[in-house]
Amino acid sequence: HEGPVAFRYPRGEGTGVALPAKGSPLAIGKGRVVRGPEGAKVALLSFGTRLPEALKAADMLEAKGIAVTVADARFAKPLDEALIQQLLVSHSVLLTLEEGACGGFG
Repeated sequence: HEGPVAFRYPRGEGTGVALPAKGSPLAIGKGRVVRGPEGAKVALLSFGTRLPEALKAADMLEAKGIAVTVADARFAKPLDEALIQQLLVSHSVLLTLEEGACGGFG
């Protein structure tokens, strides 16, 4: 790639799916929908280490009868504009979650 590249990884144990026997490359600049029922009104878009909190918040909202989609942005640059646009069009509310850095993802 042209220009600088940075890798982020957890300092301790990571959370998420079990590691496969053989890894596969991530598409640079592409996020992913982690979970989400069809017709959910609320979308949570996580960046960085806040995915577990987004999933916990979704559990709490779903216990109150509010369907929630949870997405993992994975990249701040390049930003997955198609994923964000899809979440905006298909949900009434979109909340972003991040570490809270000044000038950050949100």
